[in-house]
Amino acid sequence: MFPESILRWIALSLLGVVTFVFILLSAAVLSGLTNELFLNFLDLTWPPQEALTEFEIESRRDLSFSILNYGITALGTAWVASFAYLVVMRNQQKQAEQQLSLERLKLTTDLDMQILDILEAEAVVDFASDGSLSRVRLITVLDRNTEWRPSTDRNWRYREGDRTVPFVQTSSVVSKDAEVSVTALHHYIAWVRRIARATETGVLMEKDILLFWRWIVIGCYRNRYTFLRDIFYKDDLDDFVRLADQIVRTGRTHGSGQDFVEYLRGIGDPDLIALLSDEAKAIVAPEAVTAA
Repeated sequence: MFPESILRWIALSLLGVVTFVFILLSAAVLSGLTNELFLNFLDLTWPPQEALTEFEIESRRDLSFSILNYGITALGTAWVASFAYLVVMRNQQKQAEQQLSLERLKLTTDLDMQILDILEAEAVVDFASDGSLSRVRLITVLDRNTEWRPSTDRNWRYREGDRTVPFVQTSSVVSKDAEVSVTALHHYIAWVRRIARATETGVLMEKDILLFWRWIVIGCYRNRYTFLRDIFYKDDLDDFVRLADQIVRTGRTHGSGQDFVEYLRGIGDPDLIALLSDEAKAIVAPEAVTAA
């Protein structure tokens, strides 16, 4: 099967050629040149010869009329078919665009609800001075008040059937012994991966990812990328790095996302920034690119 773009080009070309031919024929009729036009066509289909019999003369005319008749009919059919194809294709394209817009609206709404559910989950286990534990929302430890460890030894704990791991370097909201749910981190990475797949398949446009930069940047804070990398391994975070890179580049194109860039410049994880494309690094850290 031919690609849709090639079929559209063929239909437009055929429509233009046939329209041009009909314009010439109409101009010939209006100018009274019909006879001359037919005689030229007659000479073209059956070149004149000397001493033609009456039967040959009639056959010559009949053949020319038949070719002209079938030719005009074929051209007319081709014109109608091309026009109908372009109209149908345009309607289908419009319907597809409308459907895609609805899917995009639904997906962005779902993504907003999903990340809020992830962040509102009581996925952090905190410990009081007397040793008692309490549950804290994940979003509580995702601001500047809590600095995460740069790595983890993957020494899992198990709290109420959930794997947890210590993650606090310093914090003013939870104790240094607090633990974060590995399942919650899995959900966060899965949410990132969902955005990446939707962008790759065209369900989300590049500028749509700018809607989610605030939730992406929480994983870009200093040490958090390396901590997540130790949990999930480097390849599992390729989508995260690619999404951060895309937000930087797309934000520059659309004149937005500047706060995301400022966060990366001020408290971004150096290991993450080092993995960005040259174009993104030139935006985030132009002095480093110049020095290199």
